[in-house]
Amino acid sequence: MDDGLDTAVLQQQINSLKVKIAQLEKQVADYQQMEKKLQWLASFPEQNPNMVIETDLLGRPTYMNPEAKSRFPELVQQSLGHPLLRGLRPIIVSFVETEQEYVAREVEIGDAVLEEKVCYTWAGDVHRVRVYAHDVTARKRAEEAIQDMARRIVLAQEEERQRISRELHDEAGQALTALKISLEIIQGEAPVEVEELRQNLTEVIALTDTTRDRIRQLARGLRPPALDTVGLNLTLEDYCRNYGRLTQLAITYEGTPNLQLLDASNICLYRILQEALTNVAKHAHANQVQVKLWADKSSVHLSITDDGLGFAEKAALVRSHGTGLGIIGMHERVELLGGHLEIVSTLDEGTQIVAHLPLTEMPSDRL
Repeated sequence: MDDGLDTAVLQQQINSLKVKIAQLEKQVADYQQMEKKLQWLASFPEQNPNMVIETDLLGRPTYMNPEAKSRFPELVQQSLGHPLLRGLRPIIVSFVETEQEYVAREVEIGDAVLEEKVCYTWAGDVHRVRVYAHDVTARKRAEEAIQDMARRIVLAQEEERQRISRELHDEAGQALTALKISLEIIQGEAPVEVEELRQNLTEVIALTDTTRDRIRQLARGLRPPALDTVGLNLTLEDYCRNYGRLTQLAITYEGTPNLQLLDASNICLYRILQEALTNVAKHAHANQVQVKLWADKSSVHLSITDDGLGFAEKAALVRSHGTGLGIIGMHERVELLGGHLEIVSTLDEGTQIVAHLPLTEMPSDRL
C-alpha cells in the first residue's frame, strides 16, 4: 500500500475520530446539563405548604408548586402584573448586575400579608428566579394587636401619671403649704420663753418646705405642667438645666422654639430625654452632654450625645444599662408613634441617641 495513501486514510480516520469525540463530548455535556436540570427540577418542593414560583429572567412564570397554583391560579396570566411578582424586574436586574443572591420583602395582597424571599438560581445554562412566599397575615395581625395593646398601656400610664401629678401638685402641695402657714402661726404665737419649741418649729417648717419642693419635683417628673403652658422646647431646656445642677453634668441644650407637636409627641420626647439622661448619669461616666431638638419638613428630632465610655457593641450598651429595659422602652415609645430610634456608640468616645418622630398628625387613639 502506498505510504501517501496510508497517511491520508489515517488522517481521515483521525479527523473522523475527532468528530466523534466532539460529538461524544457534546453528548456528555448534554447529559450533564440534563442531570443538572433534573436535579434542579427535583429540588422543587411539591409538597411544600408554602408557595414556590419560578420565573425566567424576564419575570415570566415557568413553574408553580401546587400551593401557589391553588392560591393564585391567575398568576401565570397576569405575570409581572400580579401583586406577588410586581416589582420583580428591578430585582432581577440587580441580581444580574451586582451578583446579589436574594432579596427579602413583604407584599400585601388584599387583606393578606406575604413574606417573600426572591432568589437567583442557575443550573448550567439555565438561569431562573425563584420566589418563596409565606403567608404571615396571622402573625402580622398578632403583632398589630400587641402594638395596639402596648399603645393603650402607654396611654393609660400617661393618664395615670397626669392624674397623680395633678393630685401631688394640687392636693398634697396645697396641704403642705397650709401646714407650713399653720406652723408659722403657731411659731409666731409661741411664748419667747419656750425657745426650744420655736426652734423645733423652725426645723419642721424647713422640712415642710423640703417635702413640698420634692413633691413638686416628683409631680413635674410625672407630667411637667410646662408642656401645656410653655411648650416642649422650654420644658426640655428647663429639665436639662435642673438635671445638670442635680448631677453635676455639664449639659448644653439647643432647641427650636414654637414647635407645634401633638401632645403624644411632646410626652414621648420628654420621656426619651429623661431616660437618656438617667442612663448617662448612671452608666456613661460622662462629663459633658449635648442635647439638641430640631425639625425639618417631615420629622422632629431629638439627640442626646455624651462624651462617656461608649461601647463597641450595641449588646454591651444594653448590658451596661442594667436590664436594657430603658433602651427597649425608648424604642417602643418612638415606634408606637411611627418613628425610629438610633443609638450610635463608640468605645471610649461616647454615645449618641437620636429619636426621629413624624410631624404628620396621628390618629386620636394612638399615643
